Amino acid sequence: MFRQLFLYILVMCLPMLAKSQEVITVNVANADHTYNLPINVAINPQLTIGPSGTGGMVLWEFAAAFPGGAAPLGGGDGFVKDGVQVQLPAAENVPISDVEKVIISGTPTQPGSWSFSLRVTDQATSTSGTRTFEVEVTQSLDLVIVLDRSGSMLSPTSANPGAPSRWNALKEAVGGFANLYQQVTVNRNASNRLGITYFATTPAPASVCCNTLKLVDATLATSVGTDIDNVAVTPVPAGMTALGAGIKSATTVLSDATKARSILVFTDGEQNQNPRVNDAGTGYNDGTTIPGGPAAGGIKISTIGIGSPSAPFHTVLLGLATSNRGSYNTTLDGTNFEFQGGLASGDLSMGFMVQFVDMLSQFSPQIVTTAFKALPSSGAVPVETFPLNKKVDKLLLEFRVGRKLEIPQLLQVYRGIRIEKDGADVKRYAQPTWVGNYTNTLLLTIDFKRSPEGAPLLNPAGTWSVQAADSGMNLRSVNLNVLADDHRMHMKRTLGNLKPKVNDKLPITFTLDKLQLPVTDADVKCVVLRPGEDLGDVLARSDKNIKPDGADSASSGVQKYNKLWETDSAFRALFKPSENIVQLTHTVGGKYEGTFDGLSVAGVYKLVYLVKVKNDTIGEFQRTFSESVYVTFSGVDLSKSDVSTTIQNGQLVMTFRPMTSYGKYIGPAMGPGFAVSNNDIKIAGVEDHQDGRYTITFTGAIDQPTKLTIVGQEIYSGKLENAGKSGSFIDQIKKWLESIGLPAWTIWIILLLIILLLWLMFRKKKP
Repeated sequence: MFRQLFLYILVMCLPMLAKSQEVITVNVANADHTYNLPINVAINPQLTIGPSGTGGMVLWEFAAAFPGGAAPLGGGDGFVKDGVQVQLPAAENVPISDVEKVIISGTPTQPGSWSFSLRVTDQATSTSGTRTFEVEVTQSLDLVIVLDRSGSMLSPTSANPGAPSRWNALKEAVGGFANLYQQVTVNRNASNRLGITYFATTPAPASVCCNTLKLVDATLATSVGTDIDNVAVTPVPAGMTALGAGIKSATTVLSDATKARSILVFTDGEQNQNPRVNDAGTGYNDGTTIPGGPAAGGIKISTIGIGSPSAPFHTVLLGLATSNRGSYNTTLDGTNFEFQGGLASGDLSMGFMVQFVDMLSQFSPQIVTTAFKALPSSGAVPVETFPLNKKVDKLLLEFRVGRKLEIPQLLQVYRGIRIEKDGADVKRYAQPTWVGNYTNTLLLTIDFKRSPEGAPLLNPAGTWSVQAADSGMNLRSVNLNVLADDHRMHMKRTLGNLKPKVNDKLPITFTLDKLQLPVTDADVKCVVLRPGEDLGDVLARSDKNIKPDGADSASSGVQKYNKLWETDSAFRALFKPSENIVQLTHTVGGKYEGTFDGLSVAGVYKLVYLVKVKNDTIGEFQRTFSESVYVTFSGVDLSKSDVSTTIQNGQLVMTFRPMTSYGKYIGPAMGPGFAVSNNDIKIAGVEDHQDGRYTITFTGAIDQPTKLTIVGQEIYSGKLENAGKSGSFIDQIKKWLESIGLPAWTIWIILLLIILLLWLMFRKKKP
């Protein structure tokens, strides 16, 4: 009876034992093996690796360097990496019986992928076998999208006739985002979840599908599309912009610290409701903090902005991203533009896709390339050709055409698409998906671990090409975004200046590794798209002021910008970006470095990273991604800013037109950026005159000294009544000289001439 029970238990355990044991066979080529390990779960039973084809004593050794961050074991027989221990049965190259095994044990503590290679040699025959083992530590992701549905979201995305409202563009972008999240998660991260928070004057209304976290399954994209459609109808977007309350609401949902947690924030206007996020993006004006931070384990926050000239607006969103391990993307109006490298940059959907990649960077999706092409009414058009590297899990091709379509028309678009790999048609491997019944976006997914019935598995490595045809549907254009689901290659960038100002330097560091072993032979460039003009200065000098309408309490400066952008093509043309290429140079350990020294105007700069590698191990690798950086003005010269102060009914009223030391007005839309350091002095109101001039009313202890700042930059220190005034005779002469058109330095020539005349007069009077 006992023997039968033992045999039954052994048979039942055989699958588990087989799963936990691997072998390296000598004198043959051994295929790579991947271990999929959940984070914070002990490896039980322990995993083992043994030799095969040997006859007694063997020698073990590591055939490649330890992965980055691994700590060697004291006995010289292995290493520990993020809680996982890999231990040989003896020290390297010390003979031991071939019945002893390599043991993998411990508890994984960090998500990510890494590898190690082992070689075992039969001592009697000197034949050996080598095998690479990949370790993929997975962690589920809880993600909340925080969406602005204030009144300004009904504004058009651009000046183009028939341009959709910002809300309609947002619907398409969020639907595409949900579809990508669904396709990447399916068959990979079974417990990923998604939530949605809407905000206007308050965080409302509650999402029907995703007010609590919804498990990502095959219904996710449809549920999200239906949800945002319903929110647009009852009620329509309206109200103020409670950014802080929206983020607070999202953080309360992300309570499970055992999971990776992320927030994606989208807004198109300045926050104007309490609690307000501080400029650093670390907390709120009510004294509470955001549970994010630079360390892993906190909530990661990525941000998207649209359509604002306001430094406070961009500063807050950039601060939220840089302080909480995320990235910032913004666009002036939500429309496409291209640079010569081919990346369609600026589109709202593109911004969501870039942030999708950033938030899931520890999981795998990466942008291979993007393309934007006009479509003639007949004939197929080559859209893009690109290389794909080895061992990619999925390829995702997102097509967005120039107008929305019903499903039968969308299927006609699908029929007009041709996908080739190394010259062969492989479209049958692509599974189409879309969101809703009326859309401009089609996603094709190729899963390299699965194939259509009767077809062999498709190898991702090779040259791919995509064509599209209009087929008489008046599509006008097609935007193709190509993503690779590739958990082996890791990319990370670091900006050396998180709060850049005009004339600063912008150091850029980029690291690249394959399974946490450095890649040292890559070509890495950063294309810096610099605005054509200083936006604040151009707005200040424009005489086309508008009558504010009070919508969403947007400042008059913001409304002036929106009106000019919608109606003045010459104004828009001023900000066409110039391309500036920074070649990053490899320094050490897969790290590439460079510096951009051309921050010559204030405004939004787009950074586009282009990465290429070609070698026998990786194959041909190509990736790109982008982010935004807001560059603020640098210093205000009050002597050039026409400052005047008066006392009225116990309040101090200051009027001035802030100008920088390099001759540019900081411009309108800066009202929320003014602050004082003295808690006994309050800013009662700021009037934005749209030409860069402001009237600020101060109350409280106005006779006490304080510091006056704009967006964190000190512009005056002392009693406010004395701002812009000088008790110095020399300073008054300087101001007078500048008022008559002479440079301030001419005072020294005048003083020298006066001294010379006095000396000559003194000499003549001497007997």
